[in-house]
Amino acid sequence: MKLKAILTDLDGTLINSIPLIMASDKAAIEHFGFKVTHQQLRELSQLHSRDIAYHLMDKSKKTFNLFAFINYRRAAFVKLLKKTNEHKLWFKGAKEFLENTSQNFPIAIVTGSRMRFINEVFDKKIKKIPSVIITSDEVEHKKPDIEPLLVALKCLKVKSDEVIFIGDSIQDALMCQRLGVRFIAKIGGISTENQLRKFNPLFVAKDFEEISRFIELLS
Repeated sequence: MKLKAILTDLDGTLINSIPLIMASDKAAIEHFGFKVTHQQLRELSQLHSRDIAYHLMDKSKKTFNLFAFINYRRAAFVKLLKKTNEHKLWFKGAKEFLENTSQNFPIAIVTGSRMRFINEVFDKKIKKIPSVIITSDEVEHKKPDIEPLLVALKCLKVKSDEVIFIGDSIQDALMCQRLGVRFIAKIGGISTENQLRKFNPLFVAKDFEEISRFIELLS
C-alpha cells in the first residue's frame, strides 16, 4: 500500500526526555518509600504515573495516596524540565527530519505527554509542522491502547496500512502491532534494541538520517 503519512512518538524518539522522566519517577518512587533497581526503574518509566502507582500498590500490597504520587511525580518532572535547555532536549537531526519529511508527507505526533509539555519544547516554527498532534489530553485510553493511533488516522484521513509509525518503546510497538501499523524502531530511547526487535519492526534505526533514507526507499 502506498505510504501516505508519517506518524511519530515524541519522548525518547524526537525528544531526549527519558532521563528527565526516569529521574522524576525515581524521585516519586523513593519519596513514597519504595526502592527499585535501575532496570526496574527503566521498565516502570515506560508506564504512566497512575500505572506506576498501581504497580507499586499491587506488588507491595500497600495503600497510599494515588493522586499524591501522581502530583509529586509531575512536580518533579516540571522542576527538572525548567532546569533544562529545551533546545538541547531534541535528538540530533529530529527537527530537520520533521521539516524535510513534511514536504512530502503529512506528519502526526502521537504522544503520551500532555499538550503543556509540547508547548514547553516546541517553538512556533516546529509546532506548525505536524498536521496533527495527539497528546494524552485528547484521548481516554493512552498507549499501548490503539485509541491515540486511531484518532491520528481519523484526523489524517488515512488507513492503518497507509502509514508508518516511528517510536522507541515497547508501548509504541504494542500499539502498532495491535492495529496492524508498520513500525520503525528508533533505538536510543526507553526500550532496548533487543526488546524492540521482538516486535518484528519494519526497520530498526539508530538516527533520523537512517530513517529518512529508509522512507525514501519506501516511497
